[in-house]
Formats: sequence, structure tokens, C-alpha cells
Amino acid sequence: MAYFNLMILLSRYIFAGFGFLFIIVAFSFMKPFVSYSLGKTNEKNKFLYLCLVFFHLGGVSIIAGKQTDISIQIAIVINGLIVFALITLTLWLLKVWKRQEEMILWNLMFFLIDIGYIMLERLNHNLASKQVIAYVIGVGVALIFPSVFAILIRPKNKYLYLFILMVMVILPFAFGNRVLGAINWIEIGGMSIQPSEIGKIALVLFLAALFNDFDNQKNKVKAIVGSIAVLMVVLICFVLQRDLGAALLYYLTFLMILFMAVKSFILPAMGIIMGGIGSTIGYFLFSHVRVRVQAFLDPWQDISGTGYQVVQGLFAIGTWGWFGSGLTRGIPNKIPFSANDYIFAALCEEFGNLMGIIILLCYLGIILQCIYIALRQKNEFYRLIIMGIATLFALQTVIIVGGVLKLIPLTGITAPFLSAGGSSMVVSIGMIGLVTYFSYRSKDEAIEEEGLNG
Repeated sequence: MAYFNLMILLSRYIFAGFGFLFIIVAFSFMKPFVSYSLGKTNEKNKFLYLCLVFFHLGGVSIIAGKQTDISIQIAIVINGLIVFALITLTLWLLKVWKRQEEMILWNLMFFLIDIGYIMLERLNHNLASKQVIAYVIGVGVALIFPSVFAILIRPKNKYLYLFILMVMVILPFAFGNRVLGAINWIEIGGMSIQPSEIGKIALVLFLAALFNDFDNQKNKVKAIVGSIAVLMVVLICFVLQRDLGAALLYYLTFLMILFMAVKSFILPAMGIIMGGIGSTIGYFLFSHVRVRVQAFLDPWQDISGTGYQVVQGLFAIGTWGWFGSGLTRGIPNKIPFSANDYIFAALCEEFGNLMGIIILLCYLGIILQCIYIALRQKNEFYRLIIMGIATLFALQTVIIVGGVLKLIPLTGITAPFLSAGGSSMVVSIGMIGLVTYFSYRSKDEAIEEEGLNG
């Protein structure tokens, strides 16, 4: 066992080294945002896959090796093989379908998924097993839904998107369970689902359809007023459900898509001011908001009470330095909700702060790639959807990581691809599938247009 512990200590530097190489190669795809190449697309994708394989096999080996119960060891190995097969098969299919240029999105996503899976297996095997099911469903949705149901992804279906949005917002009132004060989960057939996760992509689709070809719309005021009316209904529902994290995410996403459509700072700026006023009102209305703000301002005032989670998260991030304690050698279970809100802190504790930076760069890479694909789109509807998806990823990352780092008050939402949560995982992977579909579709249209012109 002493030899195994020594190997775990050494693995800290190997994990960090491979993570660093992974992100350097990944960012060579981020043109026009970077200026270096590092070789051909196929070769770089192969290297990224090898990094993923090392990470996965190394992490699963350590987690399984530390178990004393043989049945748990076998279960971890089975989960690990499923995740490995899922990554390998998906990347192979993307290669066969000639999605080489879009594979960088999937490689970055799989890096986040895999390191999140390893940490979940470390924290709670049962939770990790449920997450593996979400991975499989999410990848299936991402690969199949956009192409098979392409007829549904059209501007004329805006009322369908609005209907889905309203159903997702209203469902918790009828079937919701109260979790930590918020009514934002429903249970169907023994499975817990968070409707707001599905609703957020419905919101993006609705707004993109509503603001499609906005410059040529005859009644611009009607579109703007209609979108605000829908948003107000949604926000009121979230306030009544006390799901203020979802309210913040929806509101800021709305402002970004509004800005993209009207191409003016005036309305979004007014929205930010109104949002500030609404936040102030929320502070006085909800006691749990005041508790979180107080924990943000001075968590040391009540270390064993309201400030406990924040303080434990800061200790986890700040104790072990750049390379961490080593996988399985930390105490991430000391952090409340370490598999959900605070998984970033748990990862920093055992993988190190360097890995925390690499994780943030993976998010940045996904966002930049989404922006690049959006800017290439001639179809404004597609462009607004992709920018909405990029905004969702960016906002979720900033809100949850900023809360964990005590840069802003903590708001309980998931870290995309990392946190435990089946609904969030399926929807997040599905959004990557949508972006892949739009990217490949735009290239097909460009080839057809060149053929006609030629």
C-alpha cells in the first residue's frame, strides 16, 4: 500500500502534465483566437484522445485500487469501461461522419466529463453510477436528435418552444419536490428531473425564433415586448419556486440574446439596471439570500454554521497548492455538496489548482469554439441559438466557479459536465450536439452554394 500511495503522489505531476499538453493542443484549434497550429487536425485529435485515455485509465485505476470491497472494485471498473467505450465510440462515429473540425468541442467536453466522473466515483459510487446513465443518454440525444428531428429546429416552431418552456416552468408547481428550500425537482418513475434544465434550451430556441431576421421585422416593438412578457412570467414562477439560480441564468441569457438581436446596448443596459433592483428586492424578501450574501462577505464570522461550506471550499482549494493532495488522498467529503455545487473545489483539492485552471480553460475553449461557429453562420436563427448556448455555458461557469472562489455570492447551479445531475448533463451534452449539427449544416450549405455558383 505504501508503494501505491507513492504512485498516487507521483501521478499528481503526470495528471497535470497531460492536462497541460491537452489544453495546449486543444487551443491550437481556436482560430482566429490563437495563431499556432501544431500539425494536422487528424493528428491533433488522436493526441487529444490519447490524453483522455490516459486520464481515464489512470483515474479509474487509482479509485478502484483504493477500494477494499471487491464488489465495489468490480462495479467501478464496469462503470469505467462504459465511460471509456462511450468516449471511444463517439469520437470514432464523429470521425466516420467527417466531423473532424467539430471534434474539438467533444474532446473538451469529454475531458470535463471524465475528470468529473473520476471525482464523482471518488466521492460517491452510487451517484457516479447514475451519472454514467446520464452520459449515455446525453450522448445519444446529442448524436441523434439534431439530425433526426431537424424539422423541429426551425423559426416557425417558436410557439412549440414557448409551450415547452411554459410546461417546464409550471411542472414543479404540480409535481415538484422541495430541495434545500427550492421547488425545482420532479420525480417521474423513480427518476428525479429538473425541468428548468430543459426549459433553458427551450428559452434559447424561443428567443432565437422570435428575434430571427430582427432587422427586417415590421413590428420590432411587438417582438421585444412579447419576449419581456414571457420572461416576466418565467421569472415570477422561479421566484415563487425560490429557484433564484435558474432565474439569474435565464435573465442574463435573455439579455445576451436581446443584445445580439437588437445590436444595441441600451435595452440590455436597462435590463442590467432592472436586474440589480430585482436582486436588491430579492435580498430583502428571502432569508436564504441574505444568508448567502453574509457568507460571501464574511464566512469566518460563523465558520461552523452559515460560512462552513464557503470556508471548507476555500481550505480545499488553498491547502494543497498547484498539484493537489493526490487522487484519494484529500478530504473532499468535508465540503458540503462536494458532488454538486462544490465539485470544482473538490477537484482542485486532489488534482491541484493547475488542474483547476485547465478546467477553466476547457470551458473557455468550448465557449470560444461556439462563438467561432456562430460567427460563421449565415442563418441568423442558428447564430442566435449557438450564441445562446455559449452564453449558458459561460454564465453557468462564472456563476458557480465565482461562488466557489468567493468572488460572488454562491448560487446553487451546476458546473456544466462536472457536477452530479442527470438533467443538467443530458441537456449540456445535447447542446454540444446542436452546435455540432449547426456547424456541419452550415458547411454543407456553403458547399452547395459554391456548387451552384460554380
